[in-house]
Amino acid sequence: MKKLLLIFLLSPIITLAQNENSNNSIEQQENRVIVKKCIAGNCINGKGTMQYQTGVYEGYWKSGLRDGEGKYVWSNGDVYEGEWMQDKRHGFGTYTWHDGSKYVGNYSHGIRSGYGIYYYTNGTIYEGTWQNNLKHGIANFYYKESVNIGGKYINNEYVSGTGINQESYNFKPKQ
Repeated sequence: MKKLLLIFLLSPIITLAQNENSNNSIEQQENRVIVKKCIAGNCINGKGTMQYQTGVYEGYWKSGLRDGEGKYVWSNGDVYEGEWMQDKRHGFGTYTWHDGSKYVGNYSHGIRSGYGIYYYTNGTIYEGTWQNNLKHGIANFYYKESVNIGGKYINNEYVSGTGINQESYNFKPKQ
């Protein structure tokens, strides 16, 4: 009876944890692992390298948390290099996915927030503001043959903007 009661009480927690983890991208998985081991340096306060189940972090630590400049390389080839605070991407950084797409910009408590540039694998570039990991605010969107200047995005959805011929616009961001 005690086993049955324990299973009944814990099943919502187990189900919630499984659903939560299954919806997260590889970008967010480094904090959701149990297996980790300091393999070099000082992983408490200083500079050190930590082996996680999902990859390797090399950089600065404060009170056992990633804090300061650091680089996380996931086992699938994704890489984040930039600033950390209290174990989350925070400040300026570059996230490069294994498929070649890349985000260069600001993070706040682990999410893309503020100004940033996203480079798509097909050559298209989004330059603008982000909120909660979504394109949100005023932005420029650069295509191969044209550019949309001053476009407005709300929660990743394009709302409005003005398109011009890219040949007459010389300020496309460089990778």
